[in-house]
Amino acid sequence: MSITAPCILSGVDHAEVAELIGLEAEICRRSLHDYMRQMWPVIEPSTAFVDGWHLGAVCEHEQAVFEGQIKKLIINICPRSGKSICTSVALPTWGWTRAPETRWLFSSYSGDLSLEFATTARRVIESLWYQARWSTVQLRSDQNNKGFYTNTASGYRISTSVGGSATGKGGDILIVDDPHNLKTIHSDIIRGEDIKWFFKVWSSRINNKKNDRQIVIMQRGHEDDLTTALLEQGDWTILKLPTEYEPREWTSPIGWSDPRIEAGDLLNPGRIGSQENAIIKRELGPIDYSCQHSQEPMPERGGMFERAWFEIVDHAPTDAVGRVRFWDAAGSETERSPYTAGVLISHTRSGNFYIEDIQRDRLVAAKVDALMLQTARLDGVGTDIGEEQEPGSAGKAVISAHRTLLSGYTYTGITATGDKFTRWKPLASQARPISDDEPHGRVKLVAGAWNKAFLDEVVANRRSKFKDQLDAAAGALYQLRTAPREMRAASAVWG
Repeated sequence: MSITAPCILSGVDHAEVAELIGLEAEICRRSLHDYMRQMWPVIEPSTAFVDGWHLGAVCEHEQAVFEGQIKKLIINICPRSGKSICTSVALPTWGWTRAPETRWLFSSYSGDLSLEFATTARRVIESLWYQARWSTVQLRSDQNNKGFYTNTASGYRISTSVGGSATGKGGDILIVDDPHNLKTIHSDIIRGEDIKWFFKVWSSRINNKKNDRQIVIMQRGHEDDLTTALLEQGDWTILKLPTEYEPREWTSPIGWSDPRIEAGDLLNPGRIGSQENAIIKRELGPIDYSCQHSQEPMPERGGMFERAWFEIVDHAPTDAVGRVRFWDAAGSETERSPYTAGVLISHTRSGNFYIEDIQRDRLVAAKVDALMLQTARLDGVGTDIGEEQEPGSAGKAVISAHRTLLSGYTYTGITATGDKFTRWKPLASQARPISDDEPHGRVKLVAGAWNKAFLDEVVANRRSKFKDQLDAAAGALYQLRTAPREMRAASAVWG
């Protein structure tokens, strides 16, 4: 148990107490993990500290960053694992016991969370426990607020949010604790802005490039998240700590390797045992569990879709009760430009959906119009037509022009809301077999040359460079399942 302060009770050997406090202080200075254990009652006096080898691994690697053995570190670990207390509270307060002149920059997707951890760290520094051991670390009164405080050795801590300006000041150690909000991580625009901010703004705040030290600690949420972008740089060390052990041969630069032996061994059974983990799996589902707990953005077989789910049949159904051709249109024909895709899906009384045909090509706007009109004539007036409406006045103008172009057909412009992942879920639900005894789901493919390209894209889904066929298929399903035919000619909202 930690000794809080020199005792003043009668009969106590004050010299002995001071010696014990000094010994504890030295032990803590040498080990971030030991420091965190002793610090814990200061911030959580009524909650027992649940230790684990995973916390030791995080502490050892973050200490290696502080000491310069590792320059750039990524840690992927599940939520509620103690990662933020270790990284955003223990590490900087411990670091000042070694080098109080260190200048720290912290950021998180949530500015409020970033400030909360900064406030907790300040409370540790000002505590009786800390001051009894490291009284030389004193905060200055003239610069001491939640977002920015300094000490008398000219060290400081600045806390901001992802996307913020980082106040224009530099740091010796830059730490990002959860760069992405999981509620918006599937938005290509928002996720892209987070990553752009990291490279264009955040990374430029390092005081000395020769002594570049950075930590990013996060749970995975998308295959194109910040972890992926950093690993593409080639100079980052990654510490991946999945909730369930996945056997692999890997040793970190400081000689550490995962101590677990059997596949499925849990990360911290004292906090998340097998029963708790089973509940987490059920609540999150396979896709989110794979991201947040396996630290793999996609399960091995694709997760959201599996190739085997889609039965390929020889002919289109003869008992269709609805048929929609949905378009995801682009306007360029260069080799790297997005495709224009039109997916034809029919619905039968038995509840099955048949993807009958896909038209897909890179085309300029005029050729897109020609393809849509030609395809409408081949499909016939009994096939409804839908198209995703892009935002803004330009998107409205395209829908208006196509409504005129396709006069005589039932045409609907649909404004997509929410992220792609959410819009794909109904298609995944219909494609997934209803039981383990069924090899296929309700979505069938009519045999055609387009089958392979469609299945490759669908199984890759979020990892696929192009998502036009998947977007169009999801849009067609949405249109089939929503408004009755007589209402489909008006604009709708999808999402």
